[in-house]
Amino acid sequence: MNAREVIEAIHGSYATGSKNGFRNTLDLLDALCPIRRVPVIHVAGTNGKGSTCAMLESILRHAGYRTGLYTSPFLQAYPERIRLDGVPMSDALIEKYGNPLVRAARELERRDAFVTPFEMGTALALAVFEGEQVDAAIVEVGMGGRLDPTNVVSPILCGIAAIGLDHTAYLGDTLAAIAGEKAGIIKPGVPVVCHPAEPEVAAVFARTAKEKHAPLRQLNWNMVIPVSADERGSVATFRLEQTWQDMRLSLPGEHQLTNALTVLGMVEELRRQGWNLPDAAVREGLADTVWPARLEWCGNVLIDGAHNIQGVSALAAFVSKHLSGRRRVLLTGVLRDKLQPEMLRAFRSLSNDIVTVTPDSPRALPAEEYAGALAAQEAHARASDTLAEGLSMARQLAGEDGVIVAAGSLYFAGELRTLLGLGWK
Repeated sequence: MNAREVIEAIHGSYATGSKNGFRNTLDLLDALCPIRRVPVIHVAGTNGKGSTCAMLESILRHAGYRTGLYTSPFLQAYPERIRLDGVPMSDALIEKYGNPLVRAARELERRDAFVTPFEMGTALALAVFEGEQVDAAIVEVGMGGRLDPTNVVSPILCGIAAIGLDHTAYLGDTLAAIAGEKAGIIKPGVPVVCHPAEPEVAAVFARTAKEKHAPLRQLNWNMVIPVSADERGSVATFRLEQTWQDMRLSLPGEHQLTNALTVLGMVEELRRQGWNLPDAAVREGLADTVWPARLEWCGNVLIDGAHNIQGVSALAAFVSKHLSGRRRVLLTGVLRDKLQPEMLRAFRSLSNDIVTVTPDSPRALPAEEYAGALAAQEAHARASDTLAEGLSMARQLAGEDGVIVAAGSLYFAGELRTLLGLGWK
């Protein structure tokens, strides 16, 4: 099969796939790479885990290491999920590792084991990292942690980003319950670094780490000293074991400061394990990190995949601080199962002029229904038939000097990036 056919086969397993604990993923890996030697860094969390992974990967790459990065979901094209040295995997790599993957999946089907797309993607990523002999693989958890297919890895280091209320139907409806699922990645004796957390969340991490005899580093907010910030990034000093003075972050938003703190905690742990991560590489890696659709600018359009209340709140804080004096129009599309009343109010706070669209997903909330819900919040909301039409409407409303805040589902963000001509490679 060519690369397109391999990806279609992976997506095709949506119709039949059924998660079977870790068995499916392990069986795929036994067929593809039975011996796994690549050092893995495993990262869970509700918000910021992708940004955390991206910053750490950039630092390792600037230090001269060959890196693998596995994240989800993709924004525009499937190869984004698996990166080598920061570059999405090529068609040649998809064909090289994807064909054995599909054959292994079909063999499992003959034994009445039907794998899911995420199980296939996880096995593909780990096979690519082993086969291409990366020095380090950074693996982002898909959902939760304890039962996530990525939890088959045997990491050298774990990181847990910010915890919030998301996927509550699967992970629980309290912060402590969700933290318990995320803490499921903690392994016996493996160090874990945790983003600053609320007391009930920190208690869960402390208890799990103690049970697993895992060295724990719980970070706190007072370790961050903001220096300056604008709409394109920030500068801060971080006081950990080392004082990291005036570090420049290319990812905008105050929430990225604590993500960077988590990364620096992980850097210090890797140094203890013998990794050569010079200060210059750490500084350059943070300053050069690129992570699309996270407060990403394209002209006067600000794109942000804010798809839960924590994400929308972080976006609202950014807009209030850096865009308060500018005319703003909100262009937005969301998934029905993601939209909560608090999110609706937070989106409403971003602008009084709102244009809604329907994301390209079966789970999408139709634009008309979304506009009606926002109108009930006394917003001037109007629905568009297509994203292109919605962008045109938003541009007319914003004028030459205004800003279009484009926020919502990552499906929406990816489709908008494509429409704006932003490449995924």
